[in-house]
Amino acid sequence: MTAYSEPLHKFTLGQKVKLYRSLRGVPLEGSIYEVTQKLPPENNDFQYRIRTLDGRVHRIAFESQLLLQAG
Repeated sequence: MTAYSEPLHKFTLGQKVKLYRSLRGVPLEGSIYEVTQKLPPENNDFQYRIRTLDGRVHRIAFESQLLLQAG
């Protein structure tokens, strides 16, 4: 018998991530955000509540839009 395990979020609370955006397929330099909340998936893509390091911008992003910020 195999136990079912829930898929896991890639990022943890407090991690610094970069939001990947593109303009006509060309990657744009993104701002650095902090993960503040893990949210349920939508279309098999986890979501996160993130905020800029200065706390001025809050948004929700899909896991596929985020990259781990080095350092």
